[in-house]
Amino acid sequence: MSSEPADRAPAPGPIRIVQRFVNTVDLEDGADELADAAGLRRWLAGARLLGADARVTAADHARAIGLRGALRDLALANAGHPGDSDAIATVNAAARRAELHPMLTGPAAGTLEPAAGGVDGALGRIVAAVHAGVVDGTWARLKACERDSCRWAFYDASRNRSGQWCSMAVCGSREKSRRAYRRRRARQARA
Repeated sequence: MSSEPADRAPAPGPIRIVQRFVNTVDLEDGADELADAAGLRRWLAGARLLGADARVTAADHARAIGLRGALRDLALANAGHPGDSDAIATVNAAARRAELHPMLTGPAAGTLEPAAGGVDGALGRIVAAVHAGVVDGTWARLKACERDSCRWAFYDASRNRSGQWCSMAVCGSREKSRRAYRRRRARQARA
């Protein structure tokens, strides 16, 4: 998937940046917008999380890739798969490096803001979006496609929160065909 599936609307509000960040790598074709430190700088600058001339090191890049993987693992947990304590620890570590702290933005509204600058601050804004999604209920609807070769992050807008695939037309169809083939083979093996 190199772009948003046609049968899925993008995630709303702050959680959209998390979805975009997770989907910077296409596991099926290998395309990775964050392939190196320069790619990370371009993406963060394009998302208005970092200045275009900011310094991005190899260590920054490694932390960003780790955070992206952790967020994908947590989106998979939102789809009903077992949670990963290492993923939670990675997200919490990014929050600590960003020095996230609560700020009131109005009489009855608030946000988490990073005290750190640079890449750590930019990644902290992504983690802050996760926290905003937890508060407004959108985080639990950000899921990773159940197809092992895909794992694209999608927003499950279904009433019963039963979405399993990023696209019913592509991954859903392929996965249902694969499962039907396995059932046929199992019946033939028993016969």
